[in-house]
Amino acid sequence: MIRPAILGLLTVFALGTSAVASASPEQPVPAQIAPAPVTPRTATAADASGYAQRERKDKQVANYEGGSFVVIGISGSALLVLLLVLLLI
Repeated sequence: MIRPAILGLLTVFALGTSAVASASPEQPVPAQIAPAPVTPRTATAADASGYAQRERKDKQVANYEGGSFVVIGISGSALLVLLLVLLLI
């Protein structure tokens, strides 16, 4: 059963979005010209050698493991529970 408060919010959102969508601006907005995007810098040989030097200095880098399945699973589960709680309230 949908609570009256949720039903009221859904009604307001439905009416509000249709009113905003049907509203037309009085005067058109002129187009703005954006500068051309700057090409990103690519990795060079100097960057690669710098990374290699840092890896040689720090021995723990070799043991690094990226994103853990446990962390991803727990955060995904927490998000799913939060969405279910919000839908049921």
